Amino acid sequence: MLSQVTNQNFIGTGLPFQDVCVACSTPPGSSGLAVIRLSGADSAAIAGSIFRLPGNRKIDLAAMPGNTCRFGRIISPADGSLIDEVVLTRFVAPRSYTGEDLIEISCHGGSAVKQAILDALIHFGARPAEPGEFSRRAFANGKIDLSQAEAVMDLISATTSRAAAAAARQLEGGLLQLVRQHLDSLYGLMARTELILEFPEHDDLDSAAAGLAADITEAAASLQQLAATFRQGRILHDGMTIVIAGRPNVGKSSLLNSLARRERAIVTDIPGTTRDTIEELVDVDGIPVRLIDTAGLRDSEDTVEQLGIGRARAAIEAADLVFYLISPPWQPESEQARAEIAEIKTIAALRPLLLLCGKADLPAREHLSAAVAAALPELPLQSVSTLTGEGQAEIRQAISDTYQSLGVPGNEDLILTNTRHHALVKGAASSLQEAADALMAGITLDIAAVLLRSAADSLAEITGDAVSDTLVETIFSRFCVGK
Repeated sequence: MLSQVTNQNFIGTGLPFQDVCVACSTPPGSSGLAVIRLSGADSAAIAGSIFRLPGNRKIDLAAMPGNTCRFGRIISPADGSLIDEVVLTRFVAPRSYTGEDLIEISCHGGSAVKQAILDALIHFGARPAEPGEFSRRAFANGKIDLSQAEAVMDLISATTSRAAAAAARQLEGGLLQLVRQHLDSLYGLMARTELILEFPEHDDLDSAAAGLAADITEAAASLQQLAATFRQGRILHDGMTIVIAGRPNVGKSSLLNSLARRERAIVTDIPGTTRDTIEELVDVDGIPVRLIDTAGLRDSEDTVEQLGIGRARAAIEAADLVFYLISPPWQPESEQARAEIAEIKTIAALRPLLLLCGKADLPAREHLSAAVAAALPELPLQSVSTLTGEGQAEIRQAISDTYQSLGVPGNEDLILTNTRHHALVKGAASSLQEAADALMAGITLDIAAVLLRSAADSLAEITGDAVSDTLVETIFSRFCVGK
């Protein structure tokens, strides 16, 4: 069942928002500072029970203006002893993150100090917050829509500047505004459909249906273009998967270490050292990249090595880009090289592939590059050396170019990074195209009206304007406590 959940006053347990929830909003573990957050109508009263100004003076926090802070002490409810010196900030509803009266206590970040303050606040009536409860309250109180709530988690988990920028754009309401523009357009199309259905005598039905179909097709194309931004958005969210492949002992692990700028993989002169996939996350021009070193591709009687080669092939099939590394000595007329050329062509037919001629610091580099280029003229080729750093800049540029090639012209400002959003936008576009096709085929307008409503419902699920309570609970349950 779908329902309007914005401004509803409940959480997953069914408890009303009249209570006060509390949690540490900074990561677990020790740190210089930490922030403990309370939200709810009685947050000032509860915090005031343990907060004292210098000189051990009490203060009525409920009378403290919003968006102001005070330095003071947190005392133990047991004996009044000092727990910590803190800065307390008060926010007054609705001008707070949650839309409720809210207190933030900035304390020292030791685990014992944080827990003592939390215990003291719970002693005076606060309840430990559920995962994502502060953002859930913000959503329920109309401070953010569902897409902005999801952007909070994306911003927290972003590992690169591009990923953070995409999340920030969504957090400031970019997707919300765009979805509502599309919804306004759909509501107009739905009104036109209903008008033709109610008053068919006032229109040339064929002409009206054709005009409506053209406008619906245009709306579908716009949504399809938005859905296509997920090609880049998926990479910003999950990382671009790049597999380093090649025969044993050609320098794959050395290349991984060089690109990662640390000794991630073991490097030896013994062929077959790498038996499993080794993964490292790197930042290339703001693009999160998952580099995967793999076992050397060859026929092997070793059971463990066979398993590693199987995993290497599976990684290649799932890759966004494959770096295939060839190093000297390499004779294109040899049986081994011919088999390798066939292997490379098979991979290149499945995935984007960049040929790398390794160990470019060796004298044989020119012969190797010429031989590989002659054998595989249709594939891009780059010489690299992990010893001198040659080719590093070109490799990073190839990664950036691959990412840019996935972009959608005209949609650079807003990129879908969330799988749920992508599925809903794609579904809405599909419903619209079906509606347009139905109209052009002369099928009853009732079918088009139903499909238009389906498209609108899909878009409304993105913002939370029409969404199941179960889905809302599922989304916020993925948040960490304190967010």
